[in-house]
This record gives sequence, structure tokens and C-alpha cells, in this order.
Amino acid sequence: MRHGAAYPGAVSSASTGAAGVDPTVPAGVVELVGLAAYTELAEFGLLAARSVDAPTLAARQALADGAARALAREHALLRLVSDGSAEAAGQVLGPFAGAFVDFDVRTRTDDWAEGLLRGVVGHGVAQDFARTLAAGVQGHVGTSLRTVLERPAPGREAEAAAGADAEAVRLLDDLAVRDEVLAARLALWGRRVVGEALSLVTVHVDTRPHLAALVGDAARTLGADGDPRSWLVARLTAEHTRRMDRLRLAA
Repeated sequence: MRHGAAYPGAVSSASTGAAGVDPTVPAGVVELVGLAAYTELAEFGLLAARSVDAPTLAARQALADGAARALAREHALLRLVSDGSAEAAGQVLGPFAGAFVDFDVRTRTDDWAEGLLRGVVGHGVAQDFARTLAAGVQGHVGTSLRTVLERPAPGREAEAAAGADAEAVRLLDDLAVRDEVLAARLALWGRRVVGEALSLVTVHVDTRPHLAALVGDAARTLGADGDPRSWLVARLTAEHTRRMDRLRLAA
């Protein structure tokens, strides 16, 4: 994983006086927003790419709508800690450039449905990670961050409340209902993908002290007992199980 990869001149802390980044926001919060925003950007890319070769025109439009919402969420996140300029976006997102490279390589597939599920599971785990850590962020930034992460930018469909990937979830659920063999294959694929996604999360926690500190803050805020890292993995695994249940795929 290319944890050091960044845009030219990118920094990981608002304390360095990065142009366009709010210097009053703690560096750890800027880093969390950067991860959450980069995840939305990655989801935008996946949904847009899957829409190109979607099996029907309706599916293509649905995934394009989801991609648009993911991009709107990314912009909303960036505005929480910056002036929203392209330069500021580079500063906030930069530390996470290439963060999903290893995950993508390890879960590469040429199958359309597997590729879509890879995004739903992988990006879903990353989004659950960001939401969990946001629970421990104090002040107005924490409140705003939780609002953005829990309440996606409005879309035409009522399902917009489920997230940018609502359309992808509906399409996969449709496929699973109509094809039991495919459903079984996707269930197995989901197990493999979530293992890689959880590994990605633990690497971030182990190599990024700011995020590790936020894990501890979130665990205390949510009243968790025991080791915060183990608690985090158990929580993310439970969220994944619920996600697969919504897809009617045994996790």
C-alpha cells in the first residue's frame, strides 16, 4: 500500500498552514476527513466505471446517479475543513492518494457483478470506519462531520438515504434474487473482499497515529470495553454482516 503517496506538496496536518485548510481544525480530524472524502471519490470512480458497462440502460443511469451523489458527499466533506478549492482538496486528500491500490490489486475481477460488490463491500467498510471514528470527534466539526457521513446529499430516489451505493445494492440484490448460483458465488466473493478491506483498515490504524488516537476516542465515546482495535474490527465486521444481509447474501 502506498501510504506515503500524495499530491505534490501535500501535507497531512492543518497545523502546517496549508493554503485553504482551516488551521483551527485538529490535524487528526483533517486526516479523518481526508480518508472519508477520498473514499467517496473512489466510490464515485467505481460507480461511474460500472455504469459504462452496466447490463441495462436503467442500471447505467442508476449507477451514474449514485456516482453523482458520491461526488457531492466528497465536496461536502472537504468544505468542513477547507475553503473547497482545488488546492485545498489536494492538501486534504493527498495523504490518501493510492490508498486503495493494494486492495484493488488483491480483489481484481473481470466479472461485472463481482466488481460492483467489491466496491459496495470495500468502500462500505471504509465508510463504516470513518463513521465510527467520527463518533469521537468533538465540537461543531464533529457534529457536521457526522451529519454529512450519515446523511448523503439528497437525490431523486428515497433510497438516497441509504448512501451513494444505494443503486448498486439494489442491482446486486436483484441479481441475487434471480440467480441462486450467482448469489452463492457473490457470497463467497464478499467474504474474500471483506477480509482484504479489514486488513486495509488495520494497516491505516497501525501506521497513522492520528487515526489510532481517534479509534480510542470513539471507543470511549461509544462505551466500548477492552482493546479499541479489537472493538473496531468487531464493529466493522458486524456492519458488513448487516450489509450482506440487506443484499440477501450470507456473509
